[in-house]
Amino acid sequence: MVFLALFSSLLVGGCTSDEKVLKNKALALAEKKFTEQIKQEADDSLGQSPWLHQAYTEFIHNNSEVSVEEVKMQSDTLATVAVVVETYPTRFRRTILGIAARVDASKSRRFNFSEARGLIIQQGMEKGEVETQPLGIFKFHKSDKNWILD
Repeated sequence: MVFLALFSSLLVGGCTSDEKVLKNKALALAEKKFTEQIKQEADDSLGQSPWLHQAYTEFIHNNSEVSVEEVKMQSDTLATVAVVVETYPTRFRRTILGIAARVDASKSRRFNFSEARGLIIQQGMEKGEVETQPLGIFKFHKSDKNWILD
């Protein structure tokens, strides 16, 4: 009985070394993709102040988490990895960027994204809560014991 419980917990909770490698590779790719996405949002809206640009990217990153949702082994040499991000919805990010974009460059260091989030929620403009969103599906194939992104 104890053996059966231990065996089933290993099946459910354990993952193969291939799955672990795939998770790590997909996480690194997804984090890079998310960073580029947030940087692009800031580039498009906050050109007037490098400080606001940096503050926005830090605010979003500090309130976001990228994770692997699922690893599907298609065969011994093919796999897909679904990645999600828990972050603010796009609509909320656009709202807060729109507000920050109107801040005069000379006053940009006084702008606080956390306080702006609170005011947006208080005014009922947005919920301002993080939600899980799909970030991408990465396809890999195995070549000479290495997993390579397709």
